[in-house]
Amino acid sequence: MIKNIRKGFHNILFVTFFLFMFNNVKAQTTWYNPLKENYPVIQGQAQANSFQRLPDLMKDLVRQPVWALSQNTAGEYLEFTSNAKKIIVRYQVTGPLSMPHMPSTGVSGVDLFAHDDKGSWDWASGKYAFKDTVTYTFENLAEKRGKVFRLYFPLYNSVKWLEVGVDKSATLTFLPIDKQKPIVVYGTSIAQGGCASRPGLAWTSIFGRNVSTPVINLAFSGNGRLETPIIDHIAEIDAKLFILDCMPNLGSRTLYPEEEIRKRVNEAVTKFQQKYANTPILLVEHSGGGNNHLLDTQKNEEFETSSAIIAKIYKELKARGVKNIYFLTNKEIGMGINSTVDGAHPNDIGMMEHATAFTKKYWEIFKK
Repeated sequence: MIKNIRKGFHNILFVTFFLFMFNNVKAQTTWYNPLKENYPVIQGQAQANSFQRLPDLMKDLVRQPVWALSQNTAGEYLEFTSNAKKIIVRYQVTGPLSMPHMPSTGVSGVDLFAHDDKGSWDWASGKYAFKDTVTYTFENLAEKRGKVFRLYFPLYNSVKWLEVGVDKSATLTFLPIDKQKPIVVYGTSIAQGGCASRPGLAWTSIFGRNVSTPVINLAFSGNGRLETPIIDHIAEIDAKLFILDCMPNLGSRTLYPEEEIRKRVNEAVTKFQQKYANTPILLVEHSGGGNNHLLDTQKNEEFETSSAIIAKIYKELKARGVKNIYFLTNKEIGMGINSTVDGAHPNDIGMMEHATAFTKKYWEIFKK
């Protein structure tokens, strides 16, 4: 009897101690919500502070799948300064945490980097827990003066809320949105980030770091189809470079015969150049084409036909004397048999190949 009483007393003490320690740790953390700042801080978008990639006014202008995908935070990130040695990120998402061909860390994870004004980048590995509230804990962070943190958001999920926490003795300041002219990418699942293992390894993310320029990711998985509402929206952005990478979603010759693709490309080029005559436009072949070692003749034919069509349209534009129009081939991207998860969607190797090719083309365009 006495033994049981003592055991129960010890259990009560343990629970009390645990609750005390939990509440004490919780009290020692200051949480910062980016949506509660007095100025916009969410980078990689063309609208005011929000987790969504398209403004509310477009909800009734685009197809429902496009609107749903625009809620995904692909390409969005925060930049902040902090002297914290430990940073915690907690947030909730609305969709499934993973997909059969893409891990939770890419679909629903965050990714923390740091950089200085000389273009030197560092990366922080985090301990993560994918539960009702997703948490990432970055510990033992090296102190490097002048470093700015960059926190990439999930590629294929929508964020309900997000907070960044540091010890009460540490400081954290979100940086306002970069005022540089951005690169705008209109594309498919490949540009949205499928199937990178981490948000920072999507080719658009790597590309943005390579050229030290903000990138706005307007890629919609399965739905990058050069549609008028998205073209009109992009035409309102004063960009440094427009990238049209939609051929992977225009592969059906029944739904998208050559003449229809020609019409859509010409509409986009005309609208962009009417507004921003000197802004370069980069057209891109299907990155999966040109790989003679892929043992799927039907897929190869679709990829190669798509690439041939956009190449033909590019040559026609050049023949008409259209200025500031550029072209990236699948051979320049150079994906091989080790570059994808399924013959089309890049793995991390394929993402790096994309980023390298886009970076090289960027410097060719801007001759630097």
